[in-house]
Amino acid sequence: MPHFKEGDKVNYKPVGGPQSRTSMSVGLVREILGGRSSSDEETRYTIENLHTHKTSSIKERNIEGPAE
Repeated sequence: MPHFKEGDKVNYKPVGGPQSRTSMSVGLVREILGGRSSSDEETRYTIENLHTHKTSSIKERNIEGPAE
């Protein structure tokens, strides 16, 4: 079950996983996706970056939580 809903403002790491040294980004959840394959059960989200307005598919584990 997804932890976030469409329209939520979240902090996330766009690449490298949650432990990477990649800087944090802020975006809006635009769509909730399932795993890309039957072996990938992790929920993905389409997130629109609030700075660049580009969208990316982000795994749930790369989302740090709600943004303020």
